[in-house]
Amino acid sequence: MHSSPLMIAEETFKSGNDTISQAQAAMVIDSLHTQEPPSAPPGSEQMVATYYSRRFQGRHTASGERYDRMELTCAHRTLPFNTILKITNPLNNLSVQVRVNDRGPFTRGRHIDLSYAAARELDMLEAGVLPVWVEILTPDSLAYGYVVR
Repeated sequence: MHSSPLMIAEETFKSGNDTISQAQAAMVIDSLHTQEPPSAPPGSEQMVATYYSRRFQGRHTASGERYDRMELTCAHRTLPFNTILKITNPLNNLSVQVRVNDRGPFTRGRHIDLSYAAARELDMLEAGVLPVWVEILTPDSLAYGYVVR
């Protein structure tokens, strides 16, 4: 027998957890229809992130700027320079906005290199490599550098 999203959601309600909210039920139903995990922000893409080591401090980036590990910047292979991205750590839901100012990473399986400051804001310094959600922001989006806790 094939279960519909509504039947699965009803089973979730009956599983002994009386504290599930209407919003949570809607999220379960929506995620079953879209096949996206409930934690995926709309319009985002999952990428593997790393962060720059100290040895890059002060070196020129592909955009011509000098890399400053305390700025909220990143490297991406193809996005235009000055594109603003919202990066979210799915393990703790911390987010940070960064600006693309370099090219890379050039290691297979990695998609974005974050500055030390951005990695610190996401609490990913220990992990070093982390799957993250990446969303391209429009110019009239939230102010650059805003950290969501």
